[in-house]
Amino acid sequence: MTTGIQALPRGQRMAGAALGLTPVQTYRYVLLPMAFRIIIPALTNEFAAIIKNSSVALTIGLVELTAATYSMREFTFQTFEALTGATIIYLIISVIALLAARLLEKVTAVPGYITGGSTSAGGH
Repeated sequence: MTTGIQALPRGQRMAGAALGLTPVQTYRYVLLPMAFRIIIPALTNEFAAIIKNSSVALTIGLVELTAATYSMREFTFQTFEALTGATIIYLIISVIALLAARLLEKVTAVPGYITGGSTSAGGH
């Protein structure tokens, strides 16, 4: 959150003081809402990384999906179809999480502070 506050122009803090707000009120009503919107893309990236790299989520999700796939394979003898279905389910879940993160970023975006798409567009 500190980085988000430091990314704000100094004029934001001065504007709060000019309105007669106390420092606490300036943070609550002016600085923190803007800083939160600025750091949302980084927070969603961290959240996605935690989900993907969490050993508990990986173990539970992968084991459950694989167990269901092997169970289906034993009853139907269709290994390729079962594994393809498991892969499609995993992709659907990942795409839904990605779209939800994008929607959150779009809804809370501050014009002029957050650019659309990736920040690493290449070049300098």
